[in-house]
This record gives sequence, structure tokens and C-alpha cells, in this order.
Amino acid sequence: MKPVYREIVSLCAEKLDIQVKSVATYEEAIDAFSTYAPDIVTLDIILKGGSGFDLIQQLKQMAGSRFIPIIVLASHTSDIMMDKCFQVGADDFLSKPFNEVLFNIRFKTHMRHVELMKEMYRKNRTLTYFQKVIEREHEMAHQVLNHIQMRSEKNSEHLAITRLSAAIFNGDLALVKTRSDDARLVFVGDFTGHGLPASIGALPVMQAFFDAVENLTSVSELGLRINQILLGILPDYMFCAGYLMLISPDGEIQYWGGGMPNALIRRTTGKIQPLTSIHMPLGVLPSSEFESILQNEKLDQGDTLVILSDGVLELKNHQNLMLGEEKVNEAHH
Repeated sequence: MKPVYREIVSLCAEKLDIQVKSVATYEEAIDAFSTYAPDIVTLDIILKGGSGFDLIQQLKQMAGSRFIPIIVLASHTSDIMMDKCFQVGADDFLSKPFNEVLFNIRFKTHMRHVELMKEMYRKNRTLTYFQKVIEREHEMAHQVLNHIQMRSEKNSEHLAITRLSAAIFNGDLALVKTRSDDARLVFVGDFTGHGLPASIGALPVMQAFFDAVENLTSVSELGLRINQILLGILPDYMFCAGYLMLISPDGEIQYWGGGMPNALIRRTTGKIQPLTSIHMPLGVLPSSEFESILQNEKLDQGDTLVILSDGVLELKNHQNLMLGEEKVNEAHH
């Protein structure tokens, strides 16, 4: 760019409180770009030491992911000239001699774009940071869940536990253990939230569950105990919907259900019998108001007991339609 135009451009930019570095040759432009990392570049197609088109491409490559507008000043304003400038990466084009007012307007516009892009980059970095934090929390929660499940009974001919979210703790918890009197204690819970916050309540609940197995604690007492634990550690907006069940060797079921979808018994006849969840979720009511009333049912030889969380009912197909309770019942006929 001729000295007179470099002087004019510098004066216009300095009036806008922008620091300016002016150079005269291709190599000086490369060195200055590398050293000063400018936010915006103005150049001439005709310059010493190389082609302006090559310089535009080189600067864009050096910029990488950074957004750096390049404004081209040129005496030739043919469509072919402008098209070639834009093809090699230029962002704007002004003919010489240029109008100072017009230059200032275009320059300010590009600087606003630069500031917007910088703000977007800052926000993206912040989002990336929090995303990594969330991923670490999910990994920790998954480890917590794995630790809990190691003490629970494994799947067998008479027991199957299925989870659709294997990578993170989605708030669902399933614990099964046979007591010394051969009765099987079951807890299926659905904590509000996901990841580490939801897993915070899982550890003390797990401990209370396995203590109840060792001590032959009743379902009513265990429900009251878990409710007290969750009231003490969870914030007001978090709770745990759940089923607590004790299944005796002869198939008698004592159960407490709060805030969960109906459980199902599929009889050998094909009939589907619901087990209702009539209470408030765990961690909501104070101990003085906690409802520990149990319900009773009977499993006969060949019957199947199905307990599921809200997540199953909310599963969607390719048409974005939720599974729902009706289709769950149909699936078990």
C-alpha cells in the first residue's frame, strides 16, 4: 500500500482509539501479523515482495480459528477483481481513492463483528469448561453407582435389572438382596436430577438398605429411615420416588411405593395386575407426617414382577411419541 494510503488508514483507525502497525512489504506484513496478532487487517492487492492475493491466503491460514476481517483496498474495482479477492479469503473490498466516512463505517462494522466473535469465543471457552466439569461429575457418579451395584445381587434366572443410561448416573437406583431369612429386599428409586448431585443421596440410601438386610429391618422402618436421611442431605427441590419391597420365599409381597409409576405383576394367565404407588416420594415429608402404611400382594409360581421408573414411560420412538403406561402394559401381555 502506498505511504499516503497507509497514513490515511492509520489516522482513521487511530481516531477510533485503535492501535495501528503499518508495514510496506509482503514479508513485513507476515512478521507483523505473527508478532502483533491484529484484530483486523487492511491491505492493498499491489505490494512489494509478493502478491496481495497470496498474502490474504497466508494471513487467513496463520489466523487459524481466529476471526480476523481483511479489508482490501484496490484501484481496480472490476467484478473479476472483487470476486478473486473474496475467493482467497477477503472480507470486504473498497476502491481507491476511498471515502473516509465510508471507510470508518465499514471499519467500525468489522470491529463490532470482531468483538462479537471474541465474546462468543469467551462464552464457548466457559461452556467447554463447565461441560468438562459436568463430564467429570458424571464419571464420578458412574463410579458411585458401580460401587453401589457391586453389593447388590447380580442378574439371574429370577432377577433382571436393566439400565438404559450406562455412561452417567441418571438418578435411577436398583438394589436387591436376599436376607438371612431368605426374604428378598428390593429398593427401586428414581432421584430427581442427574449426575453427581443425584448420586449424593444414593450412598447413604445404599448403606441404609444393606444395614436393613443385615438387621432384618421391616419395610416400614426402612422407609422411615431413608426418608430421614434424604431430608437431612438433599435440598428442598430434590427427592427420591421409590418402591421398597420385601418378597418372602412363598411369594408374599409387602411394599411401600411413593411417587413412582405403577409396578406390574404379569400373571401366568396373561392378566396384568398393577401395584400402586400411593405415597409421597422419599425426602419430602417430615418424619411426623411420613406415611409408612404398607400394601400387600402375592406372587404365584410363574408370575413376573416388573418395576420401572418414569424414564421408561418417557422413552420416545422415531416419531417422537412417548412409550407411556398403556404401551408398557401392552408389552407385557
